[in-house]
Amino acid sequence: MKKFLIIAAAAIVAAAACTKSETRTPDFEVRFQVANYTPATRAEAFDINSTFSTSAWFHENETAAAQEFMDSEVISWQSASRSWAPSRVYFWPKTGWVNFFSQAGTPAATITEGQAAYSAKTIAITDDALLASAAYRYNANKNVYDIQYESTDVQGVPTLFHHILSKVTVQVRFDASELTGKADADKYKWNLVIDEASLIYANKGSLTVNFTDPAATGQAWPYTTATVGWVPTSGEANVTEAAPAANIGSTKTITTVAPNVSDPNILLDEISVMPQDVTAATGTDAKFAVKFTITEFYDNVEGIHYTVDLTGTDAIPVSDFTNGVNAWNMNYKYTYTLTVKPNKTVTFDPAVAEWESVTDPEYIYPNA
Repeated sequence: MKKFLIIAAAAIVAAAACTKSETRTPDFEVRFQVANYTPATRAEAFDINSTFSTSAWFHENETAAAQEFMDSEVISWQSASRSWAPSRVYFWPKTGWVNFFSQAGTPAATITEGQAAYSAKTIAITDDALLASAAYRYNANKNVYDIQYESTDVQGVPTLFHHILSKVTVQVRFDASELTGKADADKYKWNLVIDEASLIYANKGSLTVNFTDPAATGQAWPYTTATVGWVPTSGEANVTEAAPAANIGSTKTITTVAPNVSDPNILLDEISVMPQDVTAATGTDAKFAVKFTITEFYDNVEGIHYTVDLTGTDAIPVSDFTNGVNAWNMNYKYTYTLTVKPNKTVTFDPAVAEWESVTDPEYIYPNA
């Protein structure tokens, strides 16, 4: 028994000696962080049921040529490891660093190191193109974005997406507030029926996003201020996007009783549009076309009704809305409100015409 203990002790010592003489460098799996950013970024959580695409390039040192590390690799939420990662495992290189460029949604860009290009893309009203800030110079020691997701520490390449398109909502309301204080104001009522509504704008164009290597670990995004960026395709006519049937159906009726203002009624609900200059002089002259019918009531007795047709050449230029917006910029939402009011009240201007004068008749007597 004592002999066995001595042999076991010797084995432990030998094992310890062997461990001390071995140098090990662990391999770290490449993961991404898109689930939940710090509050300061005001970023929303990336949809856990969605995926995104990443292209990446490895640099061994400052002078070595770039080597492709990932080629449009699909990244998804891995429930087993509770992390965002590709389906196959990637390990961080022992030296150097990796630059990452990620995108999601539609339309897709052509990604090369330092650049994302959208060439002659047609933008549908349901599109949502996302492009991430480029993640530069990350390696096994500099790949941690120290936050928590669902109370679990998550580590990975920071991937903050930006919307590359704009969103536009158009709503309408009827404003009868000017009758406040008028006699019998509550006896007036209007039915506003929207017969058709559409937005006219350019929906095809190109965009090139050029990233700049910051020469330090971190994220780079080239658009620090609001800018249009997209260039409409030359020679392409403006297109008309009609209101989706789910929004207005064949017609939409808005009933307003004086002196109230109706709630805004959505005609076009957050449709995706290509960022563009919307002014006639310098841009694509985007317009809102609408046709509606107004029926007037007094004391529940129907009066006249008439149709207002603001389509074709009478469509309303978007830049005429009093919000000071002359361009749709990337990652911005815009809500336009068409306010319809009763026309001027009928008043009278009474006067009495003056008596006309003529030469006074004269009779002379005797008349001989």
